[in-house]
Amino acid sequence: MPLSCLHLCTSDAWGGLELYSCTLMKELRNAGCAMVAVCSPHSRIEEYLTDTGVETINLPSNRTLSFRSLRALTPVLQTRSIDVVHVHFHKDIWLASLLLRSDVRRRLFLSIYMGVPRKTDPLHRYIYRRVDGVFTSSRELNRRLPGLYPISTERIHYLPYGRDVKAYVRDEKKRVKIREMYGVKKDEVLVGTMVRIDPGKSVMDFARSYKYIDEPLRDRVKFLIIGEPTRKGHARDHESPFEPHCEAYLRELQTFIGTEGFGDRVLLAGFQRDLIGFLSALDIFVFPSRDELYSLAVLDAMCLGLPVVAARAGGTVDQIEDGKSGLFYEVGNSVEAAQKISLYVSKPELRMQHGANGRNFVFQEHDMNGTIHRLLEFYQQPHLS
Repeated sequence: MPLSCLHLCTSDAWGGLELYSCTLMKELRNAGCAMVAVCSPHSRIEEYLTDTGVETINLPSNRTLSFRSLRALTPVLQTRSIDVVHVHFHKDIWLASLLLRSDVRRRLFLSIYMGVPRKTDPLHRYIYRRVDGVFTSSRELNRRLPGLYPISTERIHYLPYGRDVKAYVRDEKKRVKIREMYGVKKDEVLVGTMVRIDPGKSVMDFARSYKYIDEPLRDRVKFLIIGEPTRKGHARDHESPFEPHCEAYLRELQTFIGTEGFGDRVLLAGFQRDLIGFLSALDIFVFPSRDELYSLAVLDAMCLGLPVVAARAGGTVDQIEDGKSGLFYEVGNSVEAAQKISLYVSKPELRMQHGANGRNFVFQEHDMNGTIHRLLEFYQQPHLS
């Protein structure tokens, strides 16, 4: 009998957390698991999972604690013969923990995708007592988690992000098409980032660095910013789907580009579904985020052989080997970022060498087959709580 899994991710956003959790569900289904996913109605998560053939369920309430949702999910455990419950969105752990409070057979796991505040009060201790295991992609966070969450060390596990590495092949036709779309000439170097337009992602640090690119090089460099503002959890009809402070940040970015006269040099592409196509169009990838647990965007760029210039922060320091697969600059220092970008622009052979090293790292450490194999081993362990 294949494992039967119930995954919960009721986020209405669409960022790295949501895309990766969906990818994981799809890959588990491909590995033979019977998958059911709890998600918000009309969300991008629901759209993605439906398109990939993963069954979805909507809850009757979007409240963190809802007895209506609890009553709706309880029979699912029996009718679908659920063996494992896996939570991806932090607030869903409340419902999942109460759902399995008296269940001595099924396992409950939580994945953490971003930095976390301290949660050691009595109510959180009650909720997390039922959790069999917590997964993160950051060894550094795993060392700190016992002081942040009421979880013992033996229940905290390192599970590297998995990527379908064989699918990451540079698409030369799309490279030419996308570069032509944005007016990038063959001999120009396209430097890009792929992040949400959010103050925490520090896209302005990247945009500002353009004015500090070495002057002899600047005329043959263009920047491409791929991404949209962070989406709201729930947006009313006729209301902007984006967080107000992130929309304001986008306006600040647009104003800077216009004021500096960079309209034809620093380009805004918005959200793009064609990940591989747009990464194929780039020559250098920049990751300016000031505090990232472990970046999927960096892995994707490395997987396509792009050298990475990144802020020295968070889990990114575990992804990039400075001077071997990328170059670091100090957080918020646009001048230093420009110096590192200029070095890559002036030395194409260094770009190729560092890009190849990064690609090898992802193939060795982040192959999705290895991640799924390891996850299934955890799933098949006996209930611990």
